[in-house]
Amino acid sequence: MDPKKYYEKEYGDDSGRGLKTPFLFRNLRRFELNRYDLAYQLAPGGNRALDIGCGDGELLFKLRGKYKEVWGIDIAEPRISRLEKKVGNDTGVHARVEDANGRLGFEDGYFDTVTAVATLEHIFDPFHVIRECNRLLCREGTLIVEVPNIAWLQYRLRSLMGKVPESSHCRDAEWDYAHLHSFTRASLKRLFEGEGFEVARITCGGIFAGIRRMWGSLLGPDVCMVGTKKA
Repeated sequence: MDPKKYYEKEYGDDSGRGLKTPFLFRNLRRFELNRYDLAYQLAPGGNRALDIGCGDGELLFKLRGKYKEVWGIDIAEPRISRLEKKVGNDTGVHARVEDANGRLGFEDGYFDTVTAVATLEHIFDPFHVIRECNRLLCREGTLIVEVPNIAWLQYRLRSLMGKVPESSHCRDAEWDYAHLHSFTRASLKRLFEGEGFEVARITCGGIFAGIRRMWGSLLGPDVCMVGTKKA
């Protein structure tokens, strides 16, 4: 299948895939630090930011408060169309269809910050994406990546019971079809360092995030990593 058709098929709509949120989780959501708020907190601010895999722009509009100009790219045209309607007349927010599996249409060193939240696990070649982020960032620019933590305790327990760790997009609870790659803190750190970034911070979000961070590699449902482009 053509990559663009694949991504549009899997991520083009915003129907939620009919998933039901457990009652307990719904009641604990007020204690959650979600991934977009976490990425926003970690973003240092500056002139330009790029959000790769921006979807409908949830993080993009948050980042607008810290940057003079923000760009969002996504391979799914329906998502970008919805986002463009939300942007309206804000000349500081830009959105366009781009395929992160290839070379992106921006000049070298164009951005102060690049974010990729819940995106890298869906990309065919994560090495290429991180390398491309390095190209797009200015000297000592900031890269923020958030991915699910495959070493999370819940996933470990599922594995012990012979079940595949599932993502939020699963149609079949026994098969995680949505993610092409899995990451731990250690593997993501190696990826950053191998592509020219110095890791500045590793953290996580989730419900009661402060408690989870006491042992983030085991208790964190995700990995959020901040890297600085090496001079």
